[in-house]
Amino acid sequence: MRSAFLYNEKFSGLEAYKGYPWLFERSEVTYQLAKRLGLLDHEWISIFTPEPATLEALMAFHTEEYLAVLKEANNGHFKEEWLHYGIGTTECPVYPGVYDYHALAVGSTLLGADLVERGEADIVFGPTGGFHHAGKDFAAGFCYLNDIVLAIKKWLQRKKRILFVDIDAHHPDQVQQAFYRHSRVMCISFHEGGHTLFPFKTGFQDEIGQGHGRGYTINVPLAENTSDEEFQWAFENVFVPVAEKFQPDMVLAAIGVDTLFSDPLSHLQLTNRSISRAVRMILRVAPGLVALGCGGYVLENLARTWTLAWAVMNDLGPKEEDAALFGGMFWGDSLASLQDQPHFVPDSLRQKARRHLEEVVGTVHKSVFPILQIDV
Repeated sequence: MRSAFLYNEKFSGLEAYKGYPWLFERSEVTYQLAKRLGLLDHEWISIFTPEPATLEALMAFHTEEYLAVLKEANNGHFKEEWLHYGIGTTECPVYPGVYDYHALAVGSTLLGADLVERGEADIVFGPTGGFHHAGKDFAAGFCYLNDIVLAIKKWLQRKKRILFVDIDAHHPDQVQQAFYRHSRVMCISFHEGGHTLFPFKTGFQDEIGQGHGRGYTINVPLAENTSDEEFQWAFENVFVPVAEKFQPDMVLAAIGVDTLFSDPLSHLQLTNRSISRAVRMILRVAPGLVALGCGGYVLENLARTWTLAWAVMNDLGPKEEDAALFGGMFWGDSLASLQDQPHFVPDSLRQKARRHLEEVVGTVHKSVFPILQIDV
């Protein structure tokens, strides 16, 4: 096994405005914690320093006009006409370095895609990535450039079959849109439903692709207050059989941590136990994996959960899912476990979430599984 951690200190040090939810320190805190715990000090692990994506690379998805506007916004001076492109809103403000930061994020993800495609790494993790709301010519939801779409497009040029799985709290609307008619890209998303969370208008279970892509888009919208047990049940009953049937050449995973109960921007009740278990299941079906950080709006959650995910990717994590502590010399006496303690959710809320998910998963089984020739 060969693993690659993508890190560039230039990801940090930016500021949009006081209180902006996007945490630029995400790569830094994950890298520093993983380093402190010895999770980067193994012969099969390499650290790569990404460089910004070129304009030519960005134009594989984004329009030249939009890129020119975003590049001009890099100086931090707002122009009202940019609102037409979603640039200058509260979600996607203008700030010094906005183009540089997002071009670097795309460069990081494209580097990861190259490393896996060339066989130089089996597993790649880039904490700064997963900008799944950026459209061809607009910014939305903290996302200005869509690194996921660009990476998948690169793999498609190499005639690969790609499985994209997204466990962020928000639906990856623009990734779905980009590949809605493709049969060589399987898009699976587990997210809080659009009735209660951005982007609101997409991500419902009846969205299953069109044309040649019919059956190759799968959405599992989660109800408010969904907890670990319900999420894990849905993941096992949808992701696992679909991934095994699809048999991808490459897997790209968006590992958002805004599904956690302590995150302020969603209404779910998960712990990072669910995330680590999902990562284990993804690893079992991934010939090559690029994992990206995606959303998450509590710095401690980002650092702990993505460091835990990195440990799991490298078979350095807990051997038992129910273990409360890693413990011993691995962590040191002063450090608590990265793995969350179980989080209590009242039975009444869990039962409601379970009924909702049983209906959603049942719909997926009836509408998609026959197309893919999967036995229920």
